[in-house]
Amino acid sequence: MDVRKYFQSIDKDILYNIMQRKIVDKKLLWLISQIIYSNNPQQGVAIGNYTSQIFANIYLNELDQYIKNELKIKYYYRYMDDSVILVKTKEEAKKALEKIKIFLDEKLKLELNSKTQIFKNKQGLNFCGYKINEYRLKIRDRGKKKLKKKIKYLKEEIKNGRMTSYEAKKYLCGHLGYIQYANVHNLTNKLFYITESSENLNVM
Repeated sequence: MDVRKYFQSIDKDILYNIMQRKIVDKKLLWLISQIIYSNNPQQGVAIGNYTSQIFANIYLNELDQYIKNELKIKYYYRYMDDSVILVKTKEEAKKALEKIKIFLDEKLKLELNSKTQIFKNKQGLNFCGYKINEYRLKIRDRGKKKLKKKIKYLKEEIKNGRMTSYEAKKYLCGHLGYIQYANVHNLTNKLFYITESSENLNVM
């Protein structure tokens, strides 16, 4: 599931009412209201602000609680507005999806976009940059292209003496953290080598 234009669709009054239920400190509530209503439109929070990210997670916590406590769905995962539920049958998935759509519309004034689909476990799905099926977790093609492009650039920097292999690794920390959970043995063999003195990956 993926929410249509999530940050732009957050209703400020609903968000503030949620905050009022959670917070009793009047001064803090006043500060929060100043942040929430800092721009004119009734809907939407600024993309990129730390406060907006926190607000966005708090807003969809309402959906989290509904799915876990009301629908009693055991396997539910969410990263910001991108989420996955696992159920046994297609019929269960259809019923859950319909109830979730109604909840989002009535309680949060949100709707799901065209990326929302029902898949068989054998087909796999895209989630948080990975392609996940019942047997393995792979990096999506877009992620591979980005990693290969970065490696190509770093190789040139090392070859021309503008950077050491150790320095190049610093630029790859995010990518390395990303790929360590995926089944990418062949890819890492092509892009990296392992030194004899350590098990650290280095740019080839």
